[in-house]
Amino acid sequence: MPLNKIKMLLTWFCCCYSVGVVQALDIRPPLIIDEPAPVPEQAKPPPDIKPYEIPTMRGNKRDFHHTPPIKLAPVIDADAVFKMIVNCFPERPDWGLEVKAVSGARYADNGGISTFDTAGLSKYYAGIVAEMPLYSAEELHKQRTQEYQRRGEIAQNVAKLLKGLADRQRALRMVGINESVEARSQYRVNEGLAPAEEQIANLKAVADKVGDLDEANAALVAARLALVGQCRDDIAENVNDYLKEITQ
Repeated sequence: MPLNKIKMLLTWFCCCYSVGVVQALDIRPPLIIDEPAPVPEQAKPPPDIKPYEIPTMRGNKRDFHHTPPIKLAPVIDADAVFKMIVNCFPERPDWGLEVKAVSGARYADNGGISTFDTAGLSKYYAGIVAEMPLYSAEELHKQRTQEYQRRGEIAQNVAKLLKGLADRQRALRMVGINESVEARSQYRVNEGLAPAEEQIANLKAVADKVGDLDEANAALVAARLALVGQCRDDIAENVNDYLKEITQ
């Protein structure tokens, strides 16, 4: 047999054998899947936590470049207030003498006969007597001293009222200035330009000035009530309303 035919027979036999083996073993070529590589999911971002911020005294945010203008108190006529309170006293002291009449009646049965009483009317007696107490110089001096002390109390309370207004006006101005400095220090601390102690010091300064403002308001109320307390009931409310209006 020629050599070429032998080679063809061997090739055919090998192919048939390979096909038979593959069919017997059911061997399939690998599948190539063209899929993208998995991408990991993005993690949830952390919560937006702000750095700790020292609050201001009032707990508000303000522009430290602006300071509120000073609030001027109205000009009060102290003499007019003094005269108003003096005129609303419940009663004025009496510098004169008090005179009062006392009447009386009496019946006398003494059996006597008067030569001038032929009708027997001497048994009956009636009279009206005017009593006038004798005031010594010491008593008059006491009354004048009481009046002087009362007027002195009014003058002191009017002075306290005016001082309270001045103190409140000054305290309001200082509170505004210190709050501006406090807001500036808060900004500096937040930006890392200054330590927290700077803002804390200014916060304490604002607290002190707010305390001065409270004291001034309390002094105003005390002076106003002391003046109103010296007035009679029918006009005390009107006086109180007026004092409230001029001390707003």
